[in-house]
Amino acid sequence: MADSAGPQDQRETPSPARVEAFSDGVFAIIITLLVLDLHVPRRDELNDHSLAEALLQQWPLYLSYGLSFLQVGVVWINHHTMFHYIQRSDHVLLFHNLMLLLCTALLPFTTAIFAEYGLAIRSDIQVAAFIYSAALGAAGIFFNLVWQHALSAHLVNAHADPNRLHALSWHWIFMPVFYGLAFVLTFISPYLSVVTYALLLSYYALPGPSMIRWMTGRRARRTKVLLRIRRHTS
Repeated sequence: MADSAGPQDQRETPSPARVEAFSDGVFAIIITLLVLDLHVPRRDELNDHSLAEALLQQWPLYLSYGLSFLQVGVVWINHHTMFHYIQRSDHVLLFHNLMLLLCTALLPFTTAIFAEYGLAIRSDIQVAAFIYSAALGAAGIFFNLVWQHALSAHLVNAHADPNRLHALSWHWIFMPVFYGLAFVLTFISPYLSVVTYALLLSYYALPGPSMIRWMTGRRARRTKVLLRIRRHTS
């Protein structure tokens, strides 16, 4: 991808190192705060139940904690991948990244709501799933805004493989779309939205790199074919 910034502009544009370091710290704090929702049952609260029964009754807490921990972890992994290619920053990128962190930092709150009302009446669990999905969807939107601005403002590595950058763009652009689907599913069944979260985790944590390699190779082969056609027709 061409880089229009000259040598002097590149020296004056801030390095993204502090952005990534600050983001890593925020992600670490968010993940740590999630565990605070787990609590040890007090002996005077057991009544006639055993410790094992009391612990099993908290299964919505375990589910929401595990899901949210992995959600934050997957966002951090993809954020790390994104900043591997971003070599400079500007004010707009800083703002979009800050809004991404704001939305991600809501997860301890939305997780606590989802865990508390996971077994509540249908209207309450729908509201809890609605809030949870909305926060994740907003995080996905700002994640893409960071990347798209980095591309349009030529903040990425000028020597990076353009086919891979193209594949990463398509890989990440579906993130808010999928979270939007989970958002819509809350009106049908909150548990369907939970299944969607699990599928998204699998997609962005496990098969994502394979998908990117496939898309990169496919676009590179298409580019070679087009170049050959142009040579023969010119």
